[in-house]
Amino acid sequence: MKIKFFSAFLACAFLSVVTVSTVGCASDKNNSGNQAIVEYSKPVHVSRSVKSQRVYAASANEKTRAGVIKPYSTNTSSVKSGVVIDRFVPDTTWEMVYDLYKFDRKLRLLLFDAIERIEIAIRTQIVNQLSLKYGSHWQDNRSIFKGPITRRRRDGSTFTDDVFADMQQHIKDRLHNDRSETFIQHYRDTYSEPENPPSWMSVEIMYFSQLSRICDGLKKRADIVGIAKYFSLPPQTFLSWLHALNFTRNLCAHHSRMWNRDMNIVPEKLEFSRNLKWISNPDTAKRNKVYYSVCMIYYLLQTINPRTSFKKRLVDLLEKYSHVINLNSMGFPANWKDDNFWK
Repeated sequence: MKIKFFSAFLACAFLSVVTVSTVGCASDKNNSGNQAIVEYSKPVHVSRSVKSQRVYAASANEKTRAGVIKPYSTNTSSVKSGVVIDRFVPDTTWEMVYDLYKFDRKLRLLLFDAIERIEIAIRTQIVNQLSLKYGSHWQDNRSIFKGPITRRRRDGSTFTDDVFADMQQHIKDRLHNDRSETFIQHYRDTYSEPENPPSWMSVEIMYFSQLSRICDGLKKRADIVGIAKYFSLPPQTFLSWLHALNFTRNLCAHHSRMWNRDMNIVPEKLEFSRNLKWISNPDTAKRNKVYYSVCMIYYLLQTINPRTSFKKRLVDLLEKYSHVINLNSMGFPANWKDDNFWK
């Protein structure tokens, strides 16, 4: 097999020169900077098994190393002349490493696409339900939001969390500085009052995290109950899921490792659902793993798009890369496809 594109992938993905040593490799005593350069007496092909060979990698991106390379590492390494020397499990190939990288990328794309649809549905419900109750400019009505709250950071310092004030400032900033949205320009050029556009415009220019804060900042429980009920969720669970999905969305948007990650934001457990399919083992489900994120997404899509192809695309992706992924590391239970939720 010829190296072709793969050598370029290594240079980009690992942010360093990664090479495989052979019996005839020369000394690397002249290495300097952030690269480990090894000369060979014969070519090295991508298809060549790593087996007991040594892999030299200098200053490789730790996130990439941990997520893509580390699963194949024997966790034994040493440092020689500033170069990290790792050893891999027998029969590991570069194709396996690359396939794992491709799987993680395609998984992020699948989740990101689904969360985009969920985000649009949440925007729609927020605007529709609150507009019917409080009028077209409900976002300018402080009385429907909780007052400022003093919160404490991890370092002990405090700050004021004011959902209404932050939302107003964001709308003002976008209204005066954003020239990319034609509807914003149209409003500025056509109307002088009210100062802010109606809610269906204002919410359109908000980030996913702000949608979560709006829902959490509503003063009346009935307001958030109505929005959560549309998605067949208890209000507190709905808020927790929004927070967790925003975290997952950001991981996808910033190309972070997804497949075996321990999620920093752990969503609240949904015990059961009266209206939609849900997993049969919520008590044992690992809510800090990607499997639970996948379950949340599919649950919400049952309402948003009952004919969604998400399940099929997920199953096809897992089957295509079954030779390199560990479902247990992703939080998938044994025989997960036998659960009625996935049938």
